[in-house]
Amino acid sequence: MLIRILKNSFLKRPKPVLLVLLSIIMGSAVATAFLGISGELSHKMALELRSYGANIVLEPAAGEAGALKSDDLPKIKTIFWKHNIVGFAPYLFGQVDFASAAGRQRGVVAGTWFGRPLQVPGEPDSIQGVKVTAPWWELDGRWPETPDEAVIGAALAKRLKVAAGCDITAAAAGKSRTFRIVGVASTGGFEEEQLFAPLAEVQTLLNKPGQLSRVLVSALTVPMDDFGRKDPARMTREEYEKWYCTAYVTSVAKGVEEAMGGSRAKPIWQIASAEGALLKKLESLMLLLTALALFSAACAVSSSLMASMAKRSPEIALMKTMGADRLQIATIFLGETLLISLLGGLLGYLAGDRLAVVISRTVFDSTVTSPLWLFPTAIGAALVVALAGSAAPLKRALAVEPVRVLKG
Repeated sequence: MLIRILKNSFLKRPKPVLLVLLSIIMGSAVATAFLGISGELSHKMALELRSYGANIVLEPAAGEAGALKSDDLPKIKTIFWKHNIVGFAPYLFGQVDFASAAGRQRGVVAGTWFGRPLQVPGEPDSIQGVKVTAPWWELDGRWPETPDEAVIGAALAKRLKVAAGCDITAAAAGKSRTFRIVGVASTGGFEEEQLFAPLAEVQTLLNKPGQLSRVLVSALTVPMDDFGRKDPARMTREEYEKWYCTAYVTSVAKGVEEAMGGSRAKPIWQIASAEGALLKKLESLMLLLTALALFSAACAVSSSLMASMAKRSPEIALMKTMGADRLQIATIFLGETLLISLLGGLLGYLAGDRLAVVISRTVFDSTVTSPLWLFPTAIGAALVVALAGSAAPLKRALAVEPVRVLKG
């Protein structure tokens, strides 16, 4: 009997049913699309933020003699969070005397990798160096490709009156090395006062074979929370394991520190904190947009059902006159709404999945794969929209007075 009533209700009221169905589909589709790309969006934004500089710095540990060892660099790509390491760049700094055709200046030479292929057994090959950790540098020219080529900071180039194509000689401890300038770097920071040359050449010039002053690491991390800020030394074993297995900037730094002997790893908090705050706001924005989409869909459903209920008042009054109680009327009304919501949730999931693909390709030029939990989430969202939107119309249906309606 209930099935026949529901069937007749759908067939005799196709327009209201379609309006409710369309509202649920739109709400479910938008929620599915936003939730589907939220993980992709956070990942892409994290990668984009990595282009603004490294977020971990490695330096010799306090009390350690000498410096970091360049032979330990491949170990960075073997830590627990190796897949989160976007890149790293080693540096060796030293005071030298620069000489050019225009004069002499005392300054800093920095040995580094510009874009060196790195091979680690069992891991895919990668490119490491300044190109990866500092893509925001404005370079007038190109990156060095041979041992005798270098990049000079804009401020130092101005003082020495050199440009791309000029030669510059660096001398220290009785040794000298001439480099051909192939690029002038503008960074707005201290880098503009330095000459950047291949690491091996600077190690030889400064008579520091295999030594490093610093390593800058760029890693994908999750936003810091209260647990992530706890002191690992005061954690229980279970807490430490949870902290170590969460991609906080502090736990990634700890892994890198353990890989590089005699090192001390510190997060660059100005960058790490800003990234974490931005990613949290982004996640909150996606959740807010999803909630607003569902709320709008619920309002549309409620409006459609209220209009339909006004026309069905005689039908409801007649059912009450024939003995139908509140539970039976609510069952019929909610049964109609739930059937529509199930169909709307399915169609909304399919539409939202396609919409997420379109958004991902348009904004990020990449594809996105919907997680398995998204389908039940879409169905649940449709049910929530349907139930929330039918609350007021159901209350009105149960308040219908048969005598007044039928007499009118």
